[in-house]
Amino acid sequence: ARTEASRVVAMEQNPVAVDCARKSLRMLRKRKKNNPIPEDRILEFLEGDVLQLLPQQPPFFDRIVAPRPKEIMDKREGDLGDGTAGIEFLRALLPVLKPDGGECHWYDFVADHEFPDCVRTRTLIERTCRELNLSNPQFIHTAKVGSVAKRQYRVCVDFRLC
Repeated sequence: ARTEASRVVAMEQNPVAVDCARKSLRMLRKRKKNNPIPEDRILEFLEGDVLQLLPQQPPFFDRIVAPRPKEIMDKREGDLGDGTAGIEFLRALLPVLKPDGGECHWYDFVADHEFPDCVRTRTLIERTCRELNLSNPQFIHTAKVGSVAKRQYRVCVDFRLC
């Protein structure tokens, strides 16, 4: 079932991206007079490092959309690294995710042979949940959402804290 959000917070470090998002929202509001876009008190854009912004947010979020930062472990074209760039990110976002039923859409990078199981990604999420004394995540869905290089993909692994 679809529900109305009481609050939507977008956090982005890139000031150009934040400016584009705000401009897009203004344009949408002008064009969608019969289908209102949420008010500023519901939808807010925060500019800065998510690792510093998240602890300042009131808990808890029902849903978090989180793209893992891409790491550069090697100068070779298309290297995905070992996937550990997301640990700090997970450590920051999991404590503000609703502990009983909060859902996360975790975007990660995988090689073609890792899909659809995405064991490395799932293990990272499970290990981080254990480290933070959270319940084991329930994995809901995994989908390929884009290509980043030949035989390397961006995936979305959806999971819920129970």
